[in-house]
Amino acid sequence: MREAVSFRVSSKGVIINFNSQKSFEEIKEALLNRIEEAGDFFAGIDLYINQNDCIFSLEEMKELINILEKYKRVDNIYFLNEKSRVKPRTMDTILINRTIRSGQRIKYPANIVVIGDINPGAEVIAGGDILVIGKLRGVVHAGAAGSMESQVIALKLQPTQLRIGTIFSRSPDDKRFLQPVNPERAYIKDGIIIVEELQLK
Repeated sequence: MREAVSFRVSSKGVIINFNSQKSFEEIKEALLNRIEEAGDFFAGIDLYINQNDCIFSLEEMKELINILEKYKRVDNIYFLNEKSRVKPRTMDTILINRTIRSGQRIKYPANIVVIGDINPGAEVIAGGDILVIGKLRGVVHAGAAGSMESQVIALKLQPTQLRIGTIFSRSPDDKRFLQPVNPERAYIKDGIIIVEELQLK
């Protein structure tokens, strides 16, 4: 079932799509629920609100704007009205060619590729996917803008904490489970994070 609101990252900012099959109250509640989860992720980012043929009264529009302004330090808010359509995700990607060390924090509104390790105590936050050509042993958050379709891939997937969209998990304390042999992929299925060996053909 599609959610009342969904987030998509573009090179211009973050697009929030409203589901026209949902009521105004459902959309409003979904936006309110995402505020705390978003933290300061939207700081300095433009928000594009795609109404998707949702029709609101003037008072309802004012309510939505008041809610959106609660997202911390958003740069600008724009309203669109494009019909929803399936198209490939075209997000920008940043390439980081070094190890992310303890105490360092990387945040980017689209995909992040790290050629190196993410050490314990380091944090990487992406609006899109995270790909690590190395050992992932720190904290990562993919789909930080709310995307539940994002994924995390690493040659050695051993995160201290792994979060995708609004779902998070921690590595088991039993160290026997922390020794991946092959590259792994983490993604959301049926509301939980699934980790599976990456099938390379």
